[in-house]
Amino acid sequence: MENTPLIKESFPSRENWEIEHDNTMWLFELTPYFYGGVAIGSIIHILPPDLAVFKYLPDFRHTRAASSPLQRDDTAEKSATASKQDRFYKSLFEHHPDAIFSYDLEGILLGANPAAERLLGFDASELRNLKVQDLTLPDFKERKLRAFANSASGMQQEYEAAVRHKQGHSIHVSLRSFPIIVDNEIVGVYETMRDITPNYHQIHEDLKSTKEQLEFYFRNTEDAVLVTDTNLHIVKANRSFEKIYGWTEQELLGKKIPTIPDHLKWEADELYNKVFSTQQVLPYETVRQRKDGSLIDVSNFASPLFDSKGNAVAYVVISRDITELKRMREELIGSEKRLRTLINSMPDIVIFKDGHGRWVEANDVALASLQLEDTDYLGMTDHELAACNEFHREAFWQCTLSDQWAWEKGSLIRIQEIIPTPKGIATVYDIIKIPIYHADGTRKGLIIIGRDITELKQTEELLRKTEKLAVVGQLAAGIAHEIRNPLTTLKGFLSLLNSRTTDTDSYRYLEIMLSEIEQLEWIANQFLTVAKPQTAKFDEKNLEMVIRQVASFLYPLAIMHNVQILIESESGEALIECDENQLKQVFINIVKNGIEAMPQGGQIEIIIKPNTDSVSVQVKDNGYGIPHDRIPHLGEPFYSLKEKGTGLGLMICFKIIKEHHGTIQIASEVGRGTTVEIILPLKYSTVFQ
Repeated sequence: MENTPLIKESFPSRENWEIEHDNTMWLFELTPYFYGGVAIGSIIHILPPDLAVFKYLPDFRHTRAASSPLQRDDTAEKSATASKQDRFYKSLFEHHPDAIFSYDLEGILLGANPAAERLLGFDASELRNLKVQDLTLPDFKERKLRAFANSASGMQQEYEAAVRHKQGHSIHVSLRSFPIIVDNEIVGVYETMRDITPNYHQIHEDLKSTKEQLEFYFRNTEDAVLVTDTNLHIVKANRSFEKIYGWTEQELLGKKIPTIPDHLKWEADELYNKVFSTQQVLPYETVRQRKDGSLIDVSNFASPLFDSKGNAVAYVVISRDITELKRMREELIGSEKRLRTLINSMPDIVIFKDGHGRWVEANDVALASLQLEDTDYLGMTDHELAACNEFHREAFWQCTLSDQWAWEKGSLIRIQEIIPTPKGIATVYDIIKIPIYHADGTRKGLIIIGRDITELKQTEELLRKTEKLAVVGQLAAGIAHEIRNPLTTLKGFLSLLNSRTTDTDSYRYLEIMLSEIEQLEWIANQFLTVAKPQTAKFDEKNLEMVIRQVASFLYPLAIMHNVQILIESESGEALIECDENQLKQVFINIVKNGIEAMPQGGQIEIIIKPNTDSVSVQVKDNGYGIPHDRIPHLGEPFYSLKEKGTGLGLMICFKIIKEHHGTIQIASEVGRGTTVEIILPLKYSTVFQ
């Protein structure tokens, strides 16, 4: 029994078989069990072939039990109820809006309701005894016979077909068929029919319109379209395919796709396997081959085509030639690289911002100037950059204000902005800002170009000083000329009187007058030094001896101001080429300034320190010092920290040291004193002899 197939995948109408057991043949009968018109299982009846063997079993196949009065009353009640239900079922059949047909298992029409007569134009007598396929149009007969057979086997069916009206025209209908079950046995088939002709025509028109649109697209699109079956044999190709690749549709039908180069067949296999497995649209870029053998870059879309049941029945490949687009893209990338190289090679700051002030691009100079090399600045505003860059916060705020001015003006602006450096140097930039607008007037972007003009500003300052020197020179020349003439006369007459006088007191007075006149001549000569270059007489001198002579000369002045002058020198002789009188003038001026800076007295320390090829002289005082903001202006004509000073003394000192190829550096701290360092070149490369 275990090897006997009792139940099949679909439940049969009825099956019988026999099995021998203990020399007795047993009868088996399998019938489907229906509920709600659907077979949900099977019932197996097992009977011995001779019921006489089992005397205690009643013969339920032929025996009917006698009914009691109570059973008779119950039967009568059930009969009345059944009669009422029959009337309901009959009303449902006769008044149902859908056409209803009943067939026996041979497919002979047994009956039809009034709705069927109205739908097909036949009366009931004309319809009776027709076969199931008689009124069906030829294209749908096979479908209807298959549906009837399935329903007779216990399966419900739902489908569409077209039937013939009595007057000859066709009617498109929706049909449902299901088995007629009596006493748990299929005895026939019911069929309901509903007219869908208006919807069918609308759907047909929509499908026709859609098909026409697809055909129009297929014929006129600039993209090459190729349709293949599931084995990748070509079934259709449009004119654009011929235009792009060179093959006509007739040359391609039934063949494999010829556009895949040999070296990319592996790639194509992977792509199509992916489409087959995912059943989804697959976009990709690749290289394909024309009929003439040339290669082109293409952008492809491969997609499956499905039938109404969701099965892939074909594949379509849409191809677009992007060779020119790719060439333009590569040229654009090349242009972008060249532009990037250009702006990075510029010594100027170059920054691009969008219409909302967000940074779009900046060259290396800009990033280095604002210390943004390690900052992801793209898309950030000046406010956001200021928040993460404390050192340049003020510079970013200034930039925000000038940006707003550029947008308000609506045209190019030119300003100067100061950007500090970590070394403490304030760098001055000449900034040009150019706003750019869209065609509709909305903001597009802002171009910022900045050039470092710090050296230019220094040159301008030097030129300004030079102009001052020129004025001083002209003034000094005029004063010297006007003073020297009367001084020469006075000096001559005083010399004459001095040679003739015999009075001791008069002689002493005349000597004093001559000394003062010589001092006036020396001052006038200093004016001429400012006015025009003097021919300096350079000799080899010992710098330490020159400085000690200056200290001796200023000793009386130092004693008067309660100041000590100390000289500290390393052993050896520092020999230099110099004009002794001019150097004395420099050191006298500097030491004298130190003495005057200490009205309460103090100490001046002069340190002489030879180096490899130069000698350094530092003059230190402990006076009241010089503010840092004033130190850069020292040496300018008419700029002095003294109440009655002219600023010419230090100016002449700078000029003399420069002519000696040396430098002067001044360092000071308010309240602690000032250090003036003079560096002069040595005559020999060795310091000590």
